[in-house]
Amino acid sequence: MRFSKPFKTLLVCFVTIGMSAFTQVNAQEQVEVTDAELGKIAAAFQGIQKINMEAQQKVMKTVEDSGFEANRFNEMYEASVSPEKNVEATDEEKEKFGKVMSQIQEMQAGFQGQMEEVIGKEGISMERYEKIAMALQTDTALQQRLQAEIVKQQQP
Repeated sequence: MRFSKPFKTLLVCFVTIGMSAFTQVNAQEQVEVTDAELGKIAAAFQGIQKINMEAQQKVMKTVEDSGFEANRFNEMYEASVSPEKNVEATDEEKEKFGKVMSQIQEMQAGFQGQMEEVIGKEGISMERYEKIAMALQTDTALQQRLQAEIVKQQQP
């Protein structure tokens, strides 16, 4: 079964929502990151990508096993998080949706723990990782440095 791009994006959001919601860093604040620290961030990032891929597969399987059609589940999810969107659903669909969402939220906590473990194994505190992750959203030079480090680490 193929899943739509918005559904895959939704799955990534489930997994990463906890990571990006911890702290707020002023977008104008410059964060100094050493090359050694960037190497640890790159290694952690790659570990987190693997966890994300596994999480997406588990979430998709949970939705599929529930009997939901992926597009219908995505439609109901969008309506549940956006006040502008409204979707007609039977009581049975609403109940099933609630159960699936509960299962996904439980899984998300496990995925979050795995991510924190990967980050910790690299010798980075969660607070520092989050601060750098927030800086990466707006600092293109830091993004380029991280990309170069990831490529470097992937070479044999």
